[in-house]
Amino acid sequence: MPHPVLMNGEGTDMSENSMSAYAMGDTPEEADRLDVQDGLYRGATEYLLRAAGLREGMRVLDVGCGTGGVSLAAARIVGPEGHVVGVDMNPEVLEIARTNVAAARIQNVGFEHHLLPDVELPEPVDAVVGRLILMHLDDPVAVVKELTGLVRPGGLVTFQDVNISRARAVPDVPLVTRCRDWISAGQREGGRNPDMGEQLAHVLRSAGVTDPAVTVVVPTGGADSDAMTLVAETVRSLLPLIERSGVADAREVDVETLESRLSQACAEVQATVYLSELVAAWGRVG
Repeated sequence: MPHPVLMNGEGTDMSENSMSAYAMGDTPEEADRLDVQDGLYRGATEYLLRAAGLREGMRVLDVGCGTGGVSLAAARIVGPEGHVVGVDMNPEVLEIARTNVAAARIQNVGFEHHLLPDVELPEPVDAVVGRLILMHLDDPVAVVKELTGLVRPGGLVTFQDVNISRARAVPDVPLVTRCRDWISAGQREGGRNPDMGEQLAHVLRSAGVTDPAVTVVVPTGGADSDAMTLVAETVRSLLPLIERSGVADAREVDVETLESRLSQACAEVQATVYLSELVAAWGRVG
């Protein structure tokens, strides 16, 4: 998941009062959580990028790139003849992204520090992409509309976001359900839509993107998977907002034991956890 951006309703002038709150916080633990999240959603992200029309040789802008997972997925698709630029407002997370790219030994990716939507490029790109960024914006339509100006005519615009309320365990595990509800409440308390995925087509259409298409992928995991880590660490990152919302307090959540309790509860009934739906919407710039 990306870090916050600065914007206002016009999508231009930036000010302290117009900050879009990143509900997850800005800690080393949150950076680690982002890497776990990327591992679980990596295959889904790459599949959705290909479904949207990302192809070899494209020049791509990844907005709100975070630790670089989407940028790496895009780079694998566009290949050595293409190029990806990832942008984020957080210089520290960009250093993590650069480390991740170096470890992957991929050469066709670069990262730059920008505040959305004020991104300057030397030439138009073939595609703008973003994962889990629009849910953190005060006015996603204004930002997407501004970003389309960076795309060549006929180029691709595609964003991915989640529907948190669809997360569940099968068979039912009450603790998984409670965690889902805590996470949703925390996001709402932070002024964010926990089901931004289902709004993506409307956002793109309102921003002038032609006839957006939509598809959905759902990553899964069991009792011994990183899904338990992701759920528990997402609750940890949102805990101040969860408490403020009134749905639970720190004692009830007991975040230090939450992952082990989730694993035990899922193991007892051999449950499969269906994580938040990852929705992609895409269309072309006229």
